Amino acid sequence: MSQITTSSQSADTRKAPLMTSTMAVRSMPKIRPSSQKAAYVGSRLQNLCLAKNLSGNALKQLDKIVKTAIPMKAGKHLYRQEDSFKSLYFIRSGFVKSYVTSADGDELAVSFYMPGEVIGLDGLYSERYMSSMVTLQDATLCEIPYKALETLCASQPLLQKRFNELQSRQIVHEQEMTMLRGQKTAASRLIAFLLNMSKHYEELKLSPVCFRLPMTRKDIGSCLGLTLETISRLFTQLQDQELLRVKGREVTLTNIRFADSICH
Repeated sequence: MSQITTSSQSADTRKAPLMTSTMAVRSMPKIRPSSQKAAYVGSRLQNLCLAKNLSGNALKQLDKIVKTAIPMKAGKHLYRQEDSFKSLYFIRSGFVKSYVTSADGDELAVSFYMPGEVIGLDGLYSERYMSSMVTLQDATLCEIPYKALETLCASQPLLQKRFNELQSRQIVHEQEMTMLRGQKTAASRLIAFLLNMSKHYEELKLSPVCFRLPMTRKDIGSCLGLTLETISRLFTQLQDQELLRVKGREVTLTNIRFADSICH
């Protein structure tokens, strides 16, 4: 139907003056170089909590110290436990797992991080990273050298406030993980973990009901203090109770309210 033109439409087209290339150029809005640069800076720092409400010189200075995004394949380490602390890292895409290595050489999953989060704050106190960070899927991260950030914060009060908020957010994240492990039963731990994942997916404006788990069941068990066998059994039980559906790593929460009531 889009190729058919009525006679009245054709007549209107003939009557309308043709726009010359010169007129077309004149009608286009001019974009000033400064506007282009501001748009570029805004795009580079998009979703970075440190950049929230920053503008003008503060935003430009922050943009200068944030390094170009680093693409990383799944299974690659960003840094390892006991490495010297130098930078923070902002996750633009993908998922990252933090883990610690025990004296016996076992890897114990500590936490999981999603796009929009900053990692590396555990190295501030001892100047060494307290855990290892590995990508669970292809990811993109931006490096923020800490010394440069510290210097900039000293001259930008609003940026310092944002950094304080970032540290507070990290504390909340750790408290969430502690609460997950503190659930009385194994089933309530797993349900709380899935609801926590659901909340984070919703914050990313993605479906909080149907989502893919980027981590293995072994990682989930390690994080919650449960064995792989227990996690597998619980997924089967919850599916039998019609609280969720599982297909590989795809999870659909079919009865969130009831699941939430079990946890409380």
